[in-house]
Amino acid sequence: MWLKYLIVPIVLYVIWLAVRPRYEFQIRTSAGGTQVTGRIAKHQQHEIVGYFQDIHLSAESVTISGWRDDQKRLKLRFRGRLSPGERQMIRNFLLTVL
Repeated sequence: MWLKYLIVPIVLYVIWLAVRPRYEFQIRTSAGGTQVTGRIAKHQQHEIVGYFQDIHLSAESVTISGWRDDQKRLKLRFRGRLSPGERQMIRNFLLTVL
């Protein structure tokens, strides 16, 4: 009887692992600074951190996750309250850097 309470969460976790997005990099910026993780070269990381120090975003905390699709196009996912203009500005910058 108790076995089903153990198996169901395990099965759900395995399904989540199979369908979760696979990001190549993540950029997290907040009042404490900017962190870049993932497969980005060190010189690009420094350039990205410098860029986010220079701009002033309307949101206090932002997370940007990115990956390349099958056609090598850059795909970005934004978390945080950014205006469409801020998202486009960041997207344009990352396209020139990455």
